[in-house]
Amino acid sequence: MTALTVRLLGPFRALRGDRPLPSPMLHKAQDLLTMLFLAPGHALLRESAAESLWPDTDAETSRKAMRQTLWQIHHATEEPMAQDRLVICDGDGLMINPERPVSVDLPVFVGAVREAQDTGGRVLTDDRLIRLCTAADLYRGPLHAGCYDDWCLIPRARLEDRCLTLLDRISRERERRGDLDGAIAWTQRLLEIEPAHERSHRRLMRLFSRVGDRTGALRQLAECRAALARDLGVHPEASTEDLGAAILADRMDHDSGRAPLAGAGIPDADTELTLLRLEVAALRQSIECIGEQLRDAPVPTSGADLGVVPPLTSHQPGPGW
Repeated sequence: MTALTVRLLGPFRALRGDRPLPSPMLHKAQDLLTMLFLAPGHALLRESAAESLWPDTDAETSRKAMRQTLWQIHHATEEPMAQDRLVICDGDGLMINPERPVSVDLPVFVGAVREAQDTGGRVLTDDRLIRLCTAADLYRGPLHAGCYDDWCLIPRARLEDRCLTLLDRISRERERRGDLDGAIAWTQRLLEIEPAHERSHRRLMRLFSRVGDRTGALRQLAECRAALARDLGVHPEASTEDLGAAILADRMDHDSGRAPLAGAGIPDADTELTLLRLEVAALRQSIECIGEQLRDAPVPTSGADLGVVPPLTSHQPGPGW
């Protein structure tokens, strides 16, 4: 029995070995398989699945459509024997046949995300990093791309969030290893999925600055502003704008990719006002100290005591004589 390969991330694909199935599956057959693969090892009620797949039809029509869809799956996978079928019926339930050899991208991807989360901020070994990168490559797009039924939207959003977590972890590890070009590439992949991910825009700005691409860093700031305005209707956070200002003023620490503390370079108006007030207060204190010293000093009795040089007399040579 040749193993099947099913890809749920991105457009649905079913392969026998490395070739597409001879009989392509209809959309509802793809929907049902995706629904079942989202619940591995569990049976879904046939009636509930039918209601999700055909929400606007009566019970009898949806039951008939379910029978036709199951036949279409059996026909497409070319498994006439009941024990070899990809989808088996267990009373009123439907489930993926646990005895059927099938390779699915989804559990591999989800397992890698859990591994990335379990490592936290710890250093990744080479083998673990390779596994995470391989799993990230499985994400070819949203879950069952092209399907916009309600049952698919929540798991799709969750998987997208998990992909962002995975890509962020890989990018941070690449940066930690000094592979700045690799970190840039993985962060760009993250932004292709979620263009309004502001923290990743900041990371790219820092990374571009570290590799000496000031223009790329400033262009990234412009892309961040546009994405936030387009997708969320908001402006970038102050930290994002401050980072852009530091890059523009060439005040970045290129080794760490971080901007100096506020006021270390060109201060803003509030910082200038604060500094001016401190200077005035210090000057006032100095004047008061001088005044106290003058009040306590003895009264001078001669010009010399006042620090005044007496005028030259006729018998005293002046300067330059």
